[in-house]
Amino acid sequence: MPHDYLIIEQFVTDALQSRALQAAFDLGVIDALAEHENCDREDLLRGRECDADGGQFLLQMLVRSNVVQSVGQTVALTDTFRAALRYRDLLTTKLTFSAMVAADYFEKMPQLLKSADDFMATAKSFELFDYGRCIDITTANCMLASRWMQLTTMLTRYEAPVCHQHYDFGRHQHMLDVGGNSGEFVLQICRRTPEIQATVIDLPVVCQVGQRHLQSEQEASRIQFQPCNMLQNPFPEDCDLITWKSVLHDWPDDRISFLLQKSFDALPVGGTLLIFERQRLDFSVEDTPYGLLPVMLFFRSYREPDSYATWLQQVGFSDINLQTIQLEVPFCLITATKP
Repeated sequence: MPHDYLIIEQFVTDALQSRALQAAFDLGVIDALAEHENCDREDLLRGRECDADGGQFLLQMLVRSNVVQSVGQTVALTDTFRAALRYRDLLTTKLTFSAMVAADYFEKMPQLLKSADDFMATAKSFELFDYGRCIDITTANCMLASRWMQLTTMLTRYEAPVCHQHYDFGRHQHMLDVGGNSGEFVLQICRRTPEIQATVIDLPVVCQVGQRHLQSEQEASRIQFQPCNMLQNPFPEDCDLITWKSVLHDWPDDRISFLLQKSFDALPVGGTLLIFERQRLDFSVEDTPYGLLPVMLFFRSYREPDSYATWLQQVGFSDINLQTIQLEVPFCLITATKP
C-alpha cells in the first residue's frame, strides 16, 4: 500500500537514537546484520571504527530504538526494522538531512523565531537552497542543486503514489507539473498511468538535473522538461491537467493568485488544477520528531486548505474539492475545474 513507507517514522523520532542509527549505517553494522539472521556481538563490531565500549553503546541504543534485538551474545535486526529497510533510500535521506539542519535549530533559534529572513540569512541549511544558482547551467550549480533535490526527490518518490491513490490521473492525457523539480512526481504518475504524457517546468539547472535523473527510466520518453521562470514565462497550453506538488508554499500570498490565474489561463475548458501540499502544522498537537526537521523549517509557509480554495474560486475555478490525507504530517489534496 502507498502508505506503508510510514513504517520508517518510528526510527527517526528521537534525535540521539536516530544519530546512532545513522552511525550504524555508516559503520556497516546495518548491512552486516541485514545479511545474517543473527550475529555475534564481538564479530559484528570487529574492525569497525569504534572501540569496544563505543560499539556496545551503539548496540544498546539500537536495541532501545527497536532496530535490533539482543539474545545473550547475539544480536539481530527486528522484524519491524527489516520491513523498514525496504524504504532504506528514504530512511537514510531523512537521517542525512535531519543531521544537516539540526544544528541550525539549536544555534539559530532566536533568528528562527524573529523572522524567516533572519533565519535564512544566517542558517547553514539554506546554503543548499540557493535558487539564484539555478539559472546558469554549470557543473558547480548542477552539483549544488542535486544535493537539495535529493531530499525533495526522495520525499516525492513516496508521496506521489499516495496522491495517485486518491486521484484518478487516468482521466487526463497530458499533465503539466509546475516547479516539478527532478521530475519524480510525474515519473511516479506516468509509471502508474501508462497513457498519460507529462511536461515539467522549472528553472534551467533544475531541469538539467531532472533530465539526468530520469534518463534511464522507461517512462522518460513520455516526460519532457521545459526551462521556465514561472513568474515571467507563459505556461504551456497543451495540457488538460496542471499540478502543483509541494511548490505553492514557497510563494507569498501576493503571488498565489497570479500563479493560479496563469494556471487557469493555460488550461482548456474542463481542464483540472491539482494541488498536493503539506497543511499548516499545529505544533501544540503535532509530534515534532527528528526526521521532520527539514520539513519544519518551512512552518511559516504551510497554509490551511481553505486558503487555496478561496484563491481558486477568486480566479474562476469551480468544482473545488478538498481532501486531507494523513502522512507523517497532514497533506491537502485539492482539485478544481476550469468551467
